[in-house]
Amino acid sequence: MNPLEFIKEIKELIFDSNTSWGKLITKLISLLVLLLIIDFSFNFTYNLHTSNKLSQLETISSLKKSYESDSIKITEIEKIESIIFNKEHYSEFLPRIFSEISFNIKTKDQNIPQINTETTITTNPIRNLFWMTFSSNYLLLIIIPFVILLPLYDKSSRSGNGIAGWVTALVMLGGITSLITWISYQIPLIYNRPYLNYILNFLIHTFFLILSVAVSGDKKKN
Repeated sequence: MNPLEFIKEIKELIFDSNTSWGKLITKLISLLVLLLIIDFSFNFTYNLHTSNKLSQLETISSLKKSYESDSIKITEIEKIESIIFNKEHYSEFLPRIFSEISFNIKTKDQNIPQINTETTITTNPIRNLFWMTFSSNYLLLIIIPFVILLPLYDKSSRSGNGIAGWVTALVMLGGITSLITWISYQIPLIYNRPYLNYILNFLIHTFFLILSVAVSGDKKKN
């Protein structure tokens, strides 16, 4: 498929008059995710952001020399310089925000003011993110690689509608995996042994898989 045909299919995909609002929103989100993946891969907006930032800082440097004798203007220019210097690209601040998300559960004791200021060292083991994710989503994690590689072995998924469905499936799988992992972290640490939580996650995930298969089988019989 040449680029013009691809653009034409994307246009028809979005502006199809027969498409409902729900499907249109799904398609737009899928297209946005696809563009983000492409942007992350080739750094288009990051390079533009960096180039603009350096150009603005260079201009500010020249202005500082021009207004060297005016302390008031220099102060204002330095404020602008600080804002521009600390401005982040979305690929920088999004990972930082996600890294600051804590899975720890707040208890009532944490809200009580602490009188004793001595530092206490806790020996509570930390649950491993990989094993928490795998134990609570093992089937989804097995499916995800096949979905990622879908356009390589399925010709229909390389069309406009196929790409939208492919991206939507990836977004949904990623969202469901993240949600289930977050829920699994809400279960308190069992006897300070993380492996017991991994086992419990595995059993819960397996239970819901068996339940889903049983319900699906009953529907087919009816």
